[in-house]
Amino acid sequence: MPQRRAGPRARQTAIADEPLVLEAIERSADTWLSAEAIAAGSGLPLDRVRNVLETTPAGVIVATADESGRPTRYSTRGHYRATTSLLGRYFDALVSS
Repeated sequence: MPQRRAGPRARQTAIADEPLVLEAIERSADTWLSAEAIAAGSGLPLDRVRNVLETTPAGVIVATADESGRPTRYSTRGHYRATTSLLGRYFDALVSS
């Protein structure tokens, strides 16, 4: 996901909101969450969650939207490893290569 250029105010807000976004991802039982689900879990407005996801990578990994209609989804490397089996990670690696 290409990172966009954010102004100083947007970067400050993203830095302040980043722990809330990461905590919402880590608390989830689901491996992948949409930006909307992260917003609901963190209590932040959707635009601020998107700002964090677009400007502060912080180990966030992205599953892009696909033709089946699923939106772009997000996880962290640690959360992905904790919620996905070794075999599942192997198949994901095969599919993505």
